[in-house]
Amino acid sequence: MRFEILTIFPQIIEQYSNESILKRGQATGAIKIIAHDFRKFANDKHNKVDDTPYGGGPGMVLKAEPIFNCLKSLGLIKGKLKNKNSKTKIIILDPAGKRFDQKMARRFSKLERLILICGRYEGFDERVYKFVDEKISIGDYVLSGGELPALVVAESVARLVSGVVGNAESLKEETFEGFVEYPQYTRPEDFMGAKVPKVLLSGNHKKIEEWRKKHSCG
Repeated sequence: MRFEILTIFPQIIEQYSNESILKRGQATGAIKIIAHDFRKFANDKHNKVDDTPYGGGPGMVLKAEPIFNCLKSLGLIKGKLKNKNSKTKIIILDPAGKRFDQKMARRFSKLERLILICGRYEGFDERVYKFVDEKISIGDYVLSGGELPALVVAESVARLVSGVVGNAESLKEETFEGFVEYPQYTRPEDFMGAKVPKVLLSGNHKKIEEWRKKHSCG
């Protein structure tokens, strides 16, 4: 699966994707993560990607042309229209978008290409959205740009791609019936008087599973 992230700060994407699970997933060939600097697709000699908003107002707005040109260079736009491909999704990270969750991650993990567009400043020229399949948000709070949300989405989806997570049973338990992880314990059995629940030491797998379901968040 290919993750292609459009950003004006490709180094943020490249640094994170060369660590930990994303690095391992790329090493196995299960995924590939590419950062595209859409500043390179600006129409002027200064590579300007933003401008003041029509009608006035604070801040700067990301221009449509650099993003359009970048998408076109990736074969995602033909003429003035977005190519239709059921195995590819173009996503904008937008605080007004639909809340990202595990169900959405599973849906995205079935794709061949996931395109993630990162915003900055006061957001995008509205005309960018005609080339986008979905708007998604990772939460109701303010960040300086879309790079961190894009990495959140990429890692969450990548974990569900076959060959990325080594322990399939661990992945199965993480997503079991939509539950969030249950409490975990390791040695020592007694830490400053706080003891491991006896059921986890019992060896009774049925009771352990029941305990884990009961104490899962979800």
